[in-house]
Amino acid sequence: MSERWLLVRKAYFVRDLVRDFCTVYLGIEEQNRLFTRDGLVSYAALRDLLGEVNRKGVFWRLKDTAHHLFRQTAEQPADDAILLWQYAGSASPSGVVVQTPVEALLDWCIGYAFHECAKLREDAFQRQHYSSRLAQLARTPSVTGDLYDPLRELASQTHESSSRELHRILYVLRHGLFLLTRYLQGQGGNRHLARWLAVEEEIARRAFGQWYAELLQALYGDRPQRLFRLAAENLLDAGRPAEARRLLLCAQSQHRLDEEGASLLHTLDAADPSQESPAP
Repeated sequence: MSERWLLVRKAYFVRDLVRDFCTVYLGIEEQNRLFTRDGLVSYAALRDLLGEVNRKGVFWRLKDTAHHLFRQTAEQPADDAILLWQYAGSASPSGVVVQTPVEALLDWCIGYAFHECAKLREDAFQRQHYSSRLAQLARTPSVTGDLYDPLRELASQTHESSSRELHRILYVLRHGLFLLTRYLQGQGGNRHLARWLAVEEEIARRAFGQWYAELLQALYGDRPQRLFRLAAENLLDAGRPAEARRLLLCAQSQHRLDEEGASLLHTLDAADPSQESPAP
């Protein structure tokens, strides 16, 4: 992948990084709630989250996006640059692959959580098939204690390992949310990201939780209302003026529209006078 191509597409990759991270985190949280309630995780849900080589799931795509963004070559690395760990003992085959500290840690968190999730998926498969089959065999009259008892504890061990894996995945992903707020500093001009955050605000709030206000601070400083103007501009770029107007009207009704956003809304109303403002 060329540096030029990545530079052109970076805004899209950053949006995908945040969007898919939130999707993965909320998906694992849902599995944790299921496990807490029923002692089970869904093999089918984890299989879809991870995917396969020829049909990658959202978690796999997230890992790939992180590699695209965080593994770049540099002729003159910055003083705080970190050499990619695969090349720590030898030179990179195509230049020096370096990462900033935040990039290196975020890349590590995503990769670690992905492979831990693969282990959790295997435990879910074992619980769904082998533990159930073992319980069925134990109820068979011809299966005596000397045949069954040595295997009795394996089901509980699978349960314990699932619990540990869920804890590790969520712990790492939660720290990843914090790292994202650091990575996104100074990237407030990304209209593609702004559009996703504005349209899917509930998802972003649920995922980032305590870090949501810090996320907006990292992107927009003391002007969080810029989010809606940038998102509306992206919708206009995509040829969706009606959606842009609805977004601005919604922000206005919540008293979250700044002067620039209000000016854009006025321009849209003037361009299409048939549009009626909602009743107060």
